[in-house]
Amino acid sequence: MGCGGSKPEVTLNVNGETSKPVTETPTKKKGLFGRKKRYNSDIGKEQEAFVAGLVQEKTIAEMKRKYDTSTAMEIGHGACGAVMAVKRIDTGDMFAMKIITLESMAAEDFEELRLEIEVQRKLDHPNICKILEYYGDKKKGKMYIIMELCTGGSLVSRMKDHRYGYGEAAAATLMDKMLSAIIYCHHHGIVHRDIKLDNMMYENEKEDAELKLIDFGFACEVEKGGERMTDQLGTPSYMAPELWAEQNYDSSVDVWALGVVAYMLLSGCRPFDHPKRQEKMRMICEDPLQFPSNRGWGNRSEEAKDFCRRLMEKQPGERLSATDALQHPWIKMGSSLHGTSARAGLDAAHELEQHNEIVRSLEAFSHADGLAKLALQVIAFSTPPAKLDELRHVFQKMDEDGSGTLSLEEFKKAMALHPEVPQERVEQIFNDMDVAHHGEVDYNSFLAATVASSKQFQESENSVLGAFNVLDDDHDGYIDAKDMERAFGGEISNKSAQLILSSADSSGRVSFTGFKKSMLSMMKEADADHKHATMSIMKRSQKRLVGD
Repeated sequence: MGCGGSKPEVTLNVNGETSKPVTETPTKKKGLFGRKKRYNSDIGKEQEAFVAGLVQEKTIAEMKRKYDTSTAMEIGHGACGAVMAVKRIDTGDMFAMKIITLESMAAEDFEELRLEIEVQRKLDHPNICKILEYYGDKKKGKMYIIMELCTGGSLVSRMKDHRYGYGEAAAATLMDKMLSAIIYCHHHGIVHRDIKLDNMMYENEKEDAELKLIDFGFACEVEKGGERMTDQLGTPSYMAPELWAEQNYDSSVDVWALGVVAYMLLSGCRPFDHPKRQEKMRMICEDPLQFPSNRGWGNRSEEAKDFCRRLMEKQPGERLSATDALQHPWIKMGSSLHGTSARAGLDAAHELEQHNEIVRSLEAFSHADGLAKLALQVIAFSTPPAKLDELRHVFQKMDEDGSGTLSLEEFKKAMALHPEVPQERVEQIFNDMDVAHHGEVDYNSFLAATVASSKQFQESENSVLGAFNVLDDDHDGYIDAKDMERAFGGEISNKSAQLILSSADSSGRVSFTGFKKSMLSMMKEADADHKHATMSIMKRSQKRLVGD
């Protein structure tokens, strides 16, 4: 991982070509990769999500206290270790534990592994696999990384059931999700550099399971206006022409790779393929993109071909950015997520109109005290995403521009069919969700504000207990200001923690009983708000009927 070296071989779910640094380059031709214009980059410097502070290195004793490793089942294996499915003891939820053997790793490789974790911990997006925490065991020479559990296999493995490609609507929807993930990465100054079908994992075995981007081992952090990279690395079939040459490149290499993914989703074939590496390299650098009828392209739309063509321009400056690609007619017409068939803005409003319980939860979160808000952040972060699938779906519909965050305008559009919530109240709810004061709402913050509406929260006390155990960092049965500082990796100051602990006893501590009481109080107030709002709507409806 990183911008100046090779990557430790820790990928455990690769079924296709191997990713590795490139050691051979094509014969350079003068002007072959010369820029005609500057690439319209999405690279920005947005602040990391508030919840990133929860992702920390912890002790092995803490791991044994938190996870039942005695019943762990192996679900994958690689050169450096295994991936196990483990159960969290206090909630019963299942997670993936990646076990990496450090003995065979050089010191620089170990450091790059830590850098990879540092990159991925900052990412909070529904289509990016989430790291929860990690543990180093120096005595045994191992590192344990806890991640969300993805059991549905990679996209490349599912292509076996789609030998001639997916239907255009299905392919456009998958591309919509991956474009959104890359827009989010680029906005946060992160270039993935190893996008491929192998690095897109399904959450579970269902046909419509959520797709997740994984493996940030080649990822590089760059700055807006200074994103030149030089490392020659990647997976051959997905590498842009400039990656094969001895020259600088930028974030447009991710867009080229997404173009290759789209081409393969639509045809089942690689766009430039040859058994000899040198010839494949020449084809990528020199040959025009072809759409042969005998390879599934005969019945594909011109929009689909144009989409692939625009992403795989030889000249980096001619490629669409990920943001522009999301606005391409093929995505806009075909995707069930942000396409015109989904009626993106109205669809979010109509969907939210059918979920009064979500609006009730938003009101409850807005009225909740600081400790309850913090607890809900922890619950949303540590709940397996599949259990919050409905909330995730609503978020994706509301996120019209595919940025992975919600703007105030997007939130207002989604709330348009809830007249019982006045505009000034809508803005207040938005501001309460924006706990980091970024001017936008992160994915986890939206989940935190709505998780109280889910069955997971309503039917089990375990999620509340799990949140308490996370915040009770020293495990003495109480939460105090120091606990909260440590739990969020110093993201919460002592002064802020003191203000949040409004329900603390005279010693400045909150017991589990007091903690649970704070959560129940929030739900009772939500019920009262919901009943009041329902009565107001009924009265307005009766007045309109009388007037008619």
